[in-house]
Amino acid sequence: MKISPRLKRRVKRALLISIILFSLLFISLAYFFIVNEAPILQGEVEYHIPYKKDQNLDIYLPIVDKHEKRPVIIYFHGGAWISGRKEAINVNRYNDAINQLRRSGYAIITPEYTLADQNTSPFPDCLLDASDALAWVVDHADEYNLDIQNVGVFGESAGAHIAMMAAFDNQHTFNLPQPKPRINYVIDIYGPAEMESLYHSQTYDSIKTLLNKVPEPIANNLDFTLDIFGFDPMADTARTKEFMQRYSPIRYLHDSIPPLLIIHGTIDKIVPLDQSQQLKKSLDSLQLQNEYHELSDMGHAFRNATDAQKDSTQKWIVDFIKRNYQEHKN
Repeated sequence: MKISPRLKRRVKRALLISIILFSLLFISLAYFFIVNEAPILQGEVEYHIPYKKDQNLDIYLPIVDKHEKRPVIIYFHGGAWISGRKEAINVNRYNDAINQLRRSGYAIITPEYTLADQNTSPFPDCLLDASDALAWVVDHADEYNLDIQNVGVFGESAGAHIAMMAAFDNQHTFNLPQPKPRINYVIDIYGPAEMESLYHSQTYDSIKTLLNKVPEPIANNLDFTLDIFGFDPMADTARTKEFMQRYSPIRYLHDSIPPLLIIHGTIDKIVPLDQSQQLKKSLDSLQLQNEYHELSDMGHAFRNATDAQKDSTQKWIVDFIKRNYQEHKN
Protein backbone atom coordinates (compact mmCIF):
# COMPACT_ATOMS: atom_id res chain seq x y z
CA MET A 1 0.00 0.00 0.00
CA LYS A 2 1.43 3.33 -1.07
CA ILE A 3 1.36 6.13 1.48
CA SER A 4 0.36 9.49 0.06
CA PRO A 5 2.72 12.48 0.45
CA ARG A 6 -0.05 14.29 2.36
CA LEU A 7 -0.29 11.47 4.95
CA LYS A 8 3.48 11.41 5.27
CA ARG A 9 3.50 15.15 6.02
CA ARG A 10 0.80 14.69 8.67
CA VAL A 11 2.71 11.84 10.33
CA LYS A 12 5.93 13.86 10.34
CA ARG A 13 4.12 16.88 11.76
CA ALA A 14 2.49 14.78 14.51
CA LEU A 15 5.86 13.22 15.35
CA LEU A 16 7.54 16.63 15.47
CA ILE A 17 4.82 18.02 17.75
CA SER A 18 5.15 14.99 20.05
CA ILE A 19 8.92 15.46 20.26
CA ILE A 20 8.54 19.17 21.02
CA LEU A 21 5.92 18.52 23.73
CA PHE A 22 8.03 15.79 25.33
CA SER A 23 11.08 18.05 25.24
CA LEU A 24 9.14 20.90 26.86
CA LEU A 25 7.86 18.54 29.57
CA PHE A 26 11.38 17.24 30.23
CA ILE A 27 12.79 20.77 30.38
CA SER A 28 9.98 21.89 32.71
CA LEU A 29 10.59 18.97 35.09
CA ALA A 30 14.34 19.53 35.02
CA TYR A 31 13.83 23.24 35.72
CA PHE A 32 11.44 22.46 38.61
CA PHE A 33 13.87 20.00 40.20
CA ILE A 34 16.88 22.30 39.79
CA VAL A 35 15.18 25.48 41.01
CA ASN A 36 13.65 23.69 44.02
CA GLU A 37 16.87 21.81 44.85
CA ALA A 38 15.09 18.47 44.70
CA PRO A 39 16.78 15.80 46.85
CA ILE A 40 16.94 13.54 43.81
CA LEU A 41 19.65 15.85 42.43
CA GLN A 42 21.62 16.03 45.68
CA GLY A 43 24.21 13.43 46.66
CA GLU A 44 23.90 9.69 46.07
CA VAL A 45 20.51 8.04 45.60
CA GLU A 46 19.80 4.36 45.01
CA TYR A 47 16.53 3.67 43.21
CA HIS A 48 13.95 0.87 43.02
CA ILE A 49 15.46 -1.46 45.60
CA PRO A 50 13.06 -4.39 46.16
CA TYR A 51 12.11 -4.66 49.83
CA LYS A 52 9.43 -7.30 49.19
CA LYS A 53 7.68 -8.83 46.23
CA ASP A 54 6.22 -6.13 43.96
CA GLN A 55 7.30 -3.24 46.24
CA ASN A 56 10.43 -1.11 45.93
CA LEU A 57 12.05 1.69 47.86
CA ASP A 58 14.55 4.46 47.19
CA ILE A 59 17.31 5.40 49.59
CA TYR A 60 18.70 8.93 49.67
CA LEU A 61 22.10 8.47 51.28
CA PRO A 62 23.67 11.20 53.42
CA ILE A 63 25.40 13.96 51.48
CA VAL A 64 27.85 14.16 54.37
CA ASP A 65 28.41 11.39 56.91
CA LYS A 66 28.47 12.93 60.38
CA HIS A 67 27.62 9.93 62.52
CA GLU A 68 29.35 6.63 63.13
CA LYS A 69 26.14 5.05 61.83
CA ARG A 70 23.53 6.76 59.66
CA PRO A 71 20.25 7.69 61.37
CA VAL A 72 17.24 6.81 59.23
CA ILE A 73 14.05 8.64 58.26
CA ILE A 74 11.33 6.69 56.44
CA TYR A 75 9.02 8.90 54.38
CA PHE A 76 5.55 7.70 53.32
CA HIS A 77 3.96 9.67 50.48
CA GLY A 78 0.37 10.92 50.47
CA GLY A 79 -2.40 10.35 47.94
CA ALA A 80 -5.55 9.27 49.84
CA TRP A 81 -4.41 5.59 49.73
CA ILE A 82 -5.40 5.55 46.04
CA SER A 83 -2.51 7.37 44.32
CA GLY A 84 0.93 8.84 44.88
CA ARG A 85 4.53 7.78 44.34
CA LYS A 86 7.65 7.42 46.46
CA GLU A 87 9.30 10.10 44.31
CA ALA A 88 6.88 12.65 45.82
CA ILE A 89 9.55 13.47 48.38
CA ASN A 90 11.06 15.66 45.65
CA VAL A 91 8.18 18.14 45.56
CA ASN A 92 9.27 21.43 47.10
CA ARG A 93 7.25 21.15 50.34
CA TYR A 94 10.10 19.57 52.32
CA ASN A 95 13.13 19.84 50.05
CA ASP A 96 15.05 22.21 52.29
CA ALA A 97 14.49 20.03 55.37
CA ILE A 98 15.44 16.83 53.54
CA ASN A 99 18.61 18.39 52.13
CA GLN A 100 19.58 19.79 55.54
CA LEU A 101 19.08 16.41 57.17
CA ARG A 102 21.11 14.59 54.53
CA ARG A 103 23.91 17.12 55.00
CA SER A 104 23.65 16.30 58.71
CA GLY A 105 24.27 12.62 58.05
CA TYR A 106 20.72 11.24 57.77
CA ALA A 107 19.62 8.57 55.27
CA ILE A 108 16.09 9.02 53.88
CA ILE A 109 14.15 5.96 52.71
CA THR A 110 11.01 6.28 50.59
CA PRO A 111 9.04 3.05 50.12
CA GLU A 112 6.18 2.25 47.80
CA TYR A 113 3.11 0.76 49.43
CA THR A 114 -0.09 -0.93 48.29
CA LEU A 115 -2.73 1.42 46.86
CA ALA A 116 -6.44 0.86 46.36
CA ASP A 117 -7.29 -0.73 43.04
CA GLN A 118 -10.71 -1.36 41.46
CA ASN A 119 -12.78 -1.82 44.62
CA THR A 120 -9.89 -3.61 46.32
CA SER A 121 -8.97 -2.00 49.62
CA PRO A 122 -5.32 -1.16 50.29
CA PHE A 123 -5.88 -2.24 53.92
CA PRO A 124 -4.24 -3.95 55.66
CA ASP A 125 -1.63 -4.48 52.92
CA CYS A 126 -0.33 -0.90 53.02
CA LEU A 127 0.34 -1.32 56.75
CA LEU A 128 2.06 -4.66 56.18
CA ASP A 129 4.21 -2.92 53.57
CA ALA A 130 5.23 -0.28 56.09
CA SER A 131 6.25 -3.00 58.54
CA ASP A 132 8.20 -4.80 55.82
CA ALA A 133 9.99 -1.57 54.88
CA LEU A 134 11.00 -1.14 58.53
CA ALA A 135 12.16 -4.76 58.64
CA TRP A 136 14.25 -4.09 55.52
CA VAL A 137 16.09 -1.36 57.43
CA VAL A 138 17.04 -3.90 60.10
CA ASP A 139 18.05 -6.55 57.56
CA HIS A 140 20.22 -4.12 55.54
CA ALA A 141 21.64 -2.03 58.36
CA ASP A 142 25.17 -3.37 57.91
CA GLU A 143 25.09 -3.00 54.13
CA TYR A 144 24.18 0.70 54.30
CA ASN A 145 25.63 1.45 57.75
CA LEU A 146 22.18 2.33 59.08
CA ASP A 147 21.59 3.17 62.72
CA ILE A 148 18.59 1.07 63.79
CA GLN A 149 18.62 2.82 67.17
CA ASN A 150 17.75 6.08 65.38
CA VAL A 151 14.80 5.50 63.07
CA GLY A 152 11.91 7.91 62.58
CA VAL A 153 8.81 7.86 60.36
CA PHE A 154 7.49 10.85 58.42
CA GLY A 155 4.39 11.14 56.27
CA GLU A 156 1.84 13.54 54.87
CA SER A 157 -1.88 12.91 54.53
CA ALA A 158 -2.43 9.16 53.92
CA GLY A 159 1.32 8.67 54.39
CA ALA A 160 1.09 10.26 57.83
CA HIS A 161 -1.73 7.83 58.68
CA ILE A 162 0.50 4.91 57.69
CA ALA A 163 3.43 6.36 59.64
CA MET A 164 1.29 6.66 62.77
CA MET A 165 -0.09 3.16 62.43
CA ALA A 166 3.45 1.80 62.02
CA ALA A 167 4.63 3.61 65.14
CA PHE A 168 1.58 2.99 67.37
CA ASP A 169 0.75 -0.65 66.60
CA ASN A 170 2.18 -3.36 68.85
CA GLN A 171 2.61 -5.73 65.85
CA HIS A 172 0.01 -8.20 67.13
CA THR A 173 -3.12 -6.49 65.78
CA PHE A 174 -2.19 -6.97 62.14
CA ASN A 175 -0.08 -10.12 62.44
CA LEU A 176 3.30 -8.48 61.94
CA PRO A 177 5.86 -11.07 63.01
CA GLN A 178 8.80 -9.31 61.41
CA PRO A 179 11.26 -7.65 63.76
CA LYS A 180 11.26 -3.93 63.18
CA PRO A 181 13.38 -1.19 64.70
CA ARG A 182 12.19 0.94 67.57
CA ILE A 183 10.70 4.12 66.13
CA ASN A 184 12.10 7.24 67.82
CA TYR A 185 9.60 9.81 66.53
CA VAL A 186 6.70 10.41 64.15
CA ILE A 187 6.11 13.40 61.88
CA ASP A 188 2.40 13.69 61.08
CA ILE A 189 1.56 16.34 58.50
CA TYR A 190 -2.23 16.68 58.08
CA GLY A 191 -2.71 12.95 58.59
CA PRO A 192 -6.08 11.24 59.25
CA ALA A 193 -6.09 10.09 62.87
CA GLU A 194 -9.73 9.09 63.36
CA MET A 195 -11.35 7.46 60.34
CA GLU A 196 -15.00 7.64 61.42
CA SER A 197 -15.13 11.42 61.70
CA LEU A 198 -13.18 11.68 58.43
CA TYR A 199 -15.77 9.50 56.71
CA HIS A 200 -18.56 11.67 58.08
CA SER A 201 -16.82 14.94 57.28
CA GLN A 202 -18.40 17.80 55.33
CA THR A 203 -16.04 17.19 52.40
CA TYR A 204 -17.08 13.56 52.05
CA ASP A 205 -20.77 14.48 52.33
CA SER A 206 -20.29 17.07 49.55
CA ILE A 207 -18.63 14.46 47.32
CA LYS A 208 -21.48 11.99 47.91
CA THR A 209 -24.02 14.70 47.06
CA LEU A 210 -22.27 15.35 43.76
CA LEU A 211 -22.01 11.64 42.96
CA ASN A 212 -25.73 11.21 43.54
CA LYS A 213 -26.36 13.64 40.68
CA VAL A 214 -24.52 11.62 38.01
CA PRO A 215 -25.47 8.27 36.41
CA GLU A 216 -24.77 5.28 38.67
CA PRO A 217 -22.09 3.62 36.46
CA ILE A 218 -20.12 6.89 36.39
CA ALA A 219 -20.65 7.49 40.10
CA ASN A 220 -19.33 4.02 40.93
CA ASN A 221 -16.16 4.71 38.98
CA LEU A 222 -15.67 8.04 40.74
CA ASP A 223 -16.54 6.94 44.29
CA PHE A 224 -13.13 6.44 45.88
CA THR A 225 -14.68 5.06 49.08
CA LEU A 226 -15.45 1.80 47.29
CA ASP A 227 -11.75 1.46 46.59
CA ILE A 228 -10.62 2.42 50.10
CA PHE A 229 -13.11 0.19 51.94
CA GLY A 230 -13.24 -2.58 49.35
CA PHE A 231 -17.03 -2.67 49.81
CA ASP A 232 -19.93 -0.24 49.82
CA PRO A 233 -19.71 1.43 53.25
CA MET A 234 -23.36 2.56 52.98
CA ALA A 235 -24.59 -1.02 52.56
CA ASP A 236 -23.03 -2.54 55.69
CA THR A 237 -22.80 -0.03 58.52
CA ALA A 238 -21.57 -2.54 61.11
CA ARG A 239 -18.71 -3.65 58.87
CA THR A 240 -17.95 -0.02 58.06
CA LYS A 241 -17.76 0.96 61.73
CA GLU A 242 -15.43 -1.97 62.50
CA PHE A 243 -13.22 -1.03 59.54
CA MET A 244 -12.93 2.60 60.63
CA GLN A 245 -12.13 1.68 64.22
CA ARG A 246 -9.55 -0.88 63.16
CA TYR A 247 -7.66 1.62 61.00
CA SER A 248 -7.82 4.71 63.22
CA PRO A 249 -4.38 5.54 64.65
CA ILE A 250 -5.94 7.40 67.58
CA ARG A 251 -7.27 4.08 68.93
CA TYR A 252 -3.74 2.69 69.29
CA LEU A 253 -2.27 5.29 71.61
CA HIS A 254 -0.35 3.84 74.54
CA ASP A 255 2.20 5.08 77.04
CA SER A 256 5.26 4.00 75.04
CA ILE A 257 4.52 5.58 71.67
CA PRO A 258 7.26 7.90 70.37
CA PRO A 259 7.03 11.72 70.33
CA LEU A 260 4.88 13.26 67.59
CA LEU A 261 5.27 16.40 65.52
CA ILE A 262 1.85 17.40 64.16
CA ILE A 263 1.40 20.09 61.49
CA HIS A 264 -1.98 21.00 59.99
CA GLY A 265 -3.57 23.87 58.08
CA THR A 266 -6.67 25.53 59.54
CA ILE A 267 -8.69 25.45 56.29
CA ASP A 268 -7.83 21.92 55.15
CA LYS A 269 -10.86 20.60 53.26
CA ILE A 270 -9.44 17.15 52.52
CA VAL A 271 -8.36 16.12 56.02
CA PRO A 272 -10.16 18.56 58.34
CA LEU A 273 -8.20 20.25 61.10
CA ASP A 274 -10.23 18.52 63.80
CA GLN A 275 -8.43 15.28 62.94
CA SER A 276 -5.21 16.71 64.39
CA GLN A 277 -7.04 18.56 67.14
CA GLN A 278 -8.60 15.30 68.34
CA LEU A 279 -5.21 13.60 68.23
CA LYS A 280 -3.55 16.43 70.14
CA LYS A 281 -6.27 16.32 72.81
CA SER A 282 -5.87 12.54 73.24
CA LEU A 283 -2.08 12.78 73.42
CA ASP A 284 -2.28 15.50 76.05
CA SER A 285 -4.84 13.60 78.09
CA LEU A 286 -2.42 10.66 78.23
CA GLN A 287 0.53 13.00 78.87
CA LEU A 288 2.26 11.79 75.71
CA GLN A 289 5.00 13.93 74.22
CA ASN A 290 4.01 15.95 71.17
CA GLU A 291 4.67 19.21 69.33
CA TYR A 292 1.69 20.77 67.61
CA HIS A 293 1.43 23.51 64.97
CA GLU A 294 -1.62 24.96 63.23
CA LEU A 295 -0.94 27.02 60.12
CA SER A 296 -3.55 29.75 59.67
CA ASP A 297 -5.45 29.92 56.37
CA MET A 298 -3.52 27.00 54.90
CA GLY A 299 -5.26 24.19 53.01
CA HIS A 300 -4.27 20.63 52.21
CA ALA A 301 -0.84 20.07 50.64
CA PHE A 302 0.22 23.54 51.82
CA ARG A 303 -2.31 25.25 49.60
CA ASN A 304 -2.21 29.03 50.22
CA ALA A 305 0.73 28.66 52.62
CA THR A 306 2.91 31.76 52.93
CA ASP A 307 6.66 31.65 52.43
CA ALA A 308 7.07 32.24 56.18
CA GLN A 309 4.84 29.24 56.96
CA LYS A 310 6.77 27.05 54.54
CA ASP A 311 10.07 28.15 56.09
CA SER A 312 8.75 27.50 59.59
CA THR A 313 7.67 24.00 58.58
CA GLN A 314 11.16 23.17 57.32
CA LYS A 315 12.66 24.36 60.61
CA TRP A 316 10.16 22.50 62.77
CA ILE A 317 10.88 19.24 60.94
CA VAL A 318 14.66 19.52 61.15
CA ASP A 319 14.69 20.68 64.78
CA PHE A 320 12.26 17.98 65.89
CA ILE A 321 14.24 15.18 64.23
CA LYS A 322 17.57 16.35 65.59
CA ARG A 323 16.10 16.81 69.06
CA ASN A 324 14.98 13.19 69.04
CA TYR A 325 18.32 11.75 68.00
CA GLN A 326 19.44 9.20 70.58
CA GLU A 327 23.09 9.21 71.55
CA HIS A 328 24.61 5.75 71.66
CA LYS A 329 25.58 4.46 75.07
CA ASN A 330 28.92 2.69 75.29
